[in-house]
Amino acid sequence: MNAKTEHNFTEKEIKSLIKVLCDVDGNKRKKARKELVNIGESVLDYMDEPLSHSKHICRWEALKVIKEIADLRSIPVFLEALNDDKSDIRWIAAEGLIRMGKYSVKPLLKLVAENYESIFVLSGAHHIIYELYEREILPKDFPAKKLLSFLKKSGKGPSLKVLVHNILNEQE
Repeated sequence: MNAKTEHNFTEKEIKSLIKVLCDVDGNKRKKARKELVNIGESVLDYMDEPLSHSKHICRWEALKVIKEIADLRSIPVFLEALNDDKSDIRWIAAEGLIRMGKYSVKPLLKLVAENYESIFVLSGAHHIIYELYEREILPKDFPAKKLLSFLKKSGKGPSLKVLVHNILNEQE
């Protein structure tokens, strides 16, 4: 199916650009990334392969594209990437969630409640909540300082889970 998408790019052309995200040449990857971002939201439907690629540079480039497009439908992608074994992937995922602002808070808290023993998730959540708090994006009554304290300390798992559930209940 070669239907035209935004900016008159075909599916085949989009897939070809996505393939370049895994190229060894950084300049080619950067050019492809910029083109994909310029195409916009329609490329999101084609990102599954690079996001699950074994080469971390492919996942990194794909997340960079998704972060720049900044579509709220990408929140689950960023949440999943918080568990990646590569720290730079987790960082981009966190930055993507920060960019989503208040819309990322509830899904992030749910992830923390489900993964309260994951150092990766807790570290990412700390970074995200801290940035949203500093930028005054969180609601005034959001217990950011208390949550940040719990996220920073390891061994607080069950207590953190209770705190997160309470925050989720209060935010509804």
